[in-house]
Amino acid sequence: MRNEELWLIFVRRTKIFNIFLCFIHNFFAKNILRKGMIYIKKYIILFLLILCFPLSALAGEGWYFKRGEGRPQCFGGAKWVTEKGALFMGASGDKTVYLTFDAGYGNESVRSIAQTLMKTETTAAFFILPAFADTDAELIKTLDEKGYFICNHSYSHKDMSLLSKAELEKELTKAERYVLEKTGVQMKKYFRPPEGTFSKEMLDNANDLGYKTVFWSFAYADWDNNNQKDENWAYERIMSSLHDGMVILLHPNSVTNAKILEKLITDIRAKGYKFGNLDELYLSQYGKPSSSYIRDNKEAGKCVALTFDDGPHPEYTPQILDILDKYGVKATFFVVGENAERYPEIIKRIIDSGHEIGNHTWSHKQMNSLSKEQIQKEITKTQDFLKESFNYSPVLFRPPGGGEYTFAKETAENLGCKYVLWAWRTDSKDWACPDAGTISQTVLSTVTEGDIVLLHDYVGGKSSTPQAVAQIIPRLLAQGYSLDTVSGLLSRGSTESNLQGE
Repeated sequence: MRNEELWLIFVRRTKIFNIFLCFIHNFFAKNILRKGMIYIKKYIILFLLILCFPLSALAGEGWYFKRGEGRPQCFGGAKWVTEKGALFMGASGDKTVYLTFDAGYGNESVRSIAQTLMKTETTAAFFILPAFADTDAELIKTLDEKGYFICNHSYSHKDMSLLSKAELEKELTKAERYVLEKTGVQMKKYFRPPEGTFSKEMLDNANDLGYKTVFWSFAYADWDNNNQKDENWAYERIMSSLHDGMVILLHPNSVTNAKILEKLITDIRAKGYKFGNLDELYLSQYGKPSSSYIRDNKEAGKCVALTFDDGPHPEYTPQILDILDKYGVKATFFVVGENAERYPEIIKRIIDSGHEIGNHTWSHKQMNSLSKEQIQKEITKTQDFLKESFNYSPVLFRPPGGGEYTFAKETAENLGCKYVLWAWRTDSKDWACPDAGTISQTVLSTVTEGDIVLLHDYVGGKSSTPQAVAQIIPRLLAQGYSLDTVSGLLSRGSTESNLQGE
């Protein structure tokens, strides 16, 4: 915690003293001196005890790290931070640097840093505030489309450490909804508390809300635009602190950071390091994936699952089914209940052709905009409709937008469904209606063994997905891949490990 914050707390406490003086004044006006002196002594003692009480007891913990030879010591090496699942540094021997930016607002330096990251093909995470979405909605969309992690830095940038679970949920959900409304981007479930102020209870509450809390193993005073560090000093400070699993916190509004970033990236790579994302950080720090939400099955060998969301569509879904039939491969269709009700003959064809159907809610509403009761209704209504109309009970569920929502996961699992997402890097954004070449190139250049690939058979405009699928399937087959449904993919290798996502 900064000195100025402690001073503010002290100032607030002195208000007690002002009230105390007013009390003394009134007391003397109404009581005799002898009796008043007895009470005065008692209240003076009480006031002194209040002043002597540690200021830090009224605030949360402040994250810190201690530089030294090799890897720094973070938060004094306290084990309970790790036990709470907080992220702050990858494993020893992990030759990876994790770039993170706290973006409170946009300016030319922010845009310059974004361009440098894309130019150098360097992954990073942005912890953003609503003001950034106000000024740079298009930039946030672009970063998301390019695979950068857009994460939560709260709505109001106040101390989160003493908030109740309900208050923290309101802060995080309000930020999620605001950014989604402004940019169309669903933030990843990673959270950085403002100024690194936190508490054990806050970490527990964030975990319960489906968030991973992210700190850092390196930072410097770069946030004040009126007091920027010298470029050479900042560069040397970062490079001299380079260590395995380094999590760098920078502020992208910094002119200095914008000027030195490209050289930093080049020189960090020259020292044998690569750059990683937060999912990879979690895997490095804890030796397992960041959650039990299923995105792939790396024990499946050279097999891939193609999945199609939001259908059925009267034109595009039959075209895709024709292509799948042509090559004799199976796929999984995550259907929206309303569309399934509208086009039952296509649902019947999907089932009869041996493909798999997953639950994609009834009306495709974003989970973070719904109450628990509404979430349960969205999932259950689709499940019941498919059972009653087609005698088909899906065993897979995927939320619209692909977020990680604890209650939605619990609801789906209570209905016998696994909560399935996809391998993020393979997302072609075909819902935005790019051309077929762009879609197929994105998938074919990023897909690896065991991936679950996201595509859409229902989009708002003219879709090129069927044409892209006609390019993707033969190329994958020629490379030795087999294609299966999601359930088929998950059944390969160690089943228990696959179902847990670990």
